[in-house]
Amino acid sequence: VPPAPSAGDVQHSIKKAMERNAKLDADSVSVDSSNGIITLHGTVSSWADHDEAVAAAWAAPGVSNVKDRILVAY
Repeated sequence: VPPAPSAGDVQHSIKKAMERNAKLDADSVSVDSSNGIITLHGTVSSWADHDEAVAAAWAAPGVSNVKDRILVAY
């Protein structure tokens, strides 16, 4: 069994996934990680951007829970 990824590795993985998504402004969402629990903070301009950010967090290795604190501002 490989070791669990570090919190920094998980954060980096999520931010890189967000940056690869052309629709999502990755700078508008911050990522905190602790013991496999990811907390997303920030403001995005659409529900599609919100969903992309949450999906990127869930897709990262070692994630057991995602706390969504993202606001959608039209």
